[in-house]
Amino acid sequence: MGELLDRLLSLTGVLEDWILQIGDAWWVHLVVYAFAALDGFFPTVPSESTIVSLSSLWSSSGRPSIILIGLAAWAGAFTGDNLGYLLGNKIGWERFRFLRGGKGRRAVEAAENGLRKRALVFLMTARYIPFGRTAVNLVAGAVHYPHRLFWPRSLLSTFVWAVYSCAIGAVAGAWFENNHLLAITVALVAAIVMALVVERIIAAVHRWLDRRAERRDAERRDAEADAEAGSAVETGTGVGTGSAVGAGSAVGAGSAVGTGPGADAEADAATTVHGEDSPA
Repeated sequence: MGELLDRLLSLTGVLEDWILQIGDAWWVHLVVYAFAALDGFFPTVPSESTIVSLSSLWSSSGRPSIILIGLAAWAGAFTGDNLGYLLGNKIGWERFRFLRGGKGRRAVEAAENGLRKRALVFLMTARYIPFGRTAVNLVAGAVHYPHRLFWPRSLLSTFVWAVYSCAIGAVAGAWFENNHLLAITVALVAAIVMALVVERIIAAVHRWLDRRAERRDAERRDAEADAEAGSAVETGTGVGTGSAVGAGSAVGAGSAVGTGPGADAEADAATTVHGEDSPA
């Protein structure tokens, strides 16, 4: 047992040395950029776990530079978002098999609804939902969501995501400064837990926003129905009043026919005739 434990400790030391060598490599920032870019349209690439691991390594050893890691992640994520948008615009999202069923299909439906109802909020939060980042990029291009609105929102959301990922790794790594491998492991576990929590919170917020929008739509429909009913009542009252006025005018016209000098002369002639015909 003691020999096995010594071998495990020796292997751990080798892994830590290898991890530190990777942290010192000049190409590590290019790997972060490439992973973050590919994650924009290919969700199985471990972009976030790579960022978290390297940020944890920086917190426990001082290398690589967390600022450069964050900038590479931001630039790569922004590039990936716009490449995903371009692919969706040119070929659509249906060509991607992982989006046709299961979580991928649900993510596409959520992206379609989110872009239609509250595009800014959805673009900011979709990358924290499984398959959400890939789906929203491809769907935004497929439905021809204006790119002039897409890219600035992508720029903001990718910045928040890069800072969030680096912060998780840095905080977790600070707890285990003397054990780099353990620091990375804890950082990855913390990232998974945080992703689950954030996903639940975002889903709850979207459900609340949907219910509020439905209530507002119902209130608006009721107000429109009441306004139409009131307009119909006013129209009916106006028609009835107009008829009565017309009848009064007709009566007045009849009275006008029976008055005037001509009518008085005819009445005098009739009286004279009757007077001559009557016996003495």
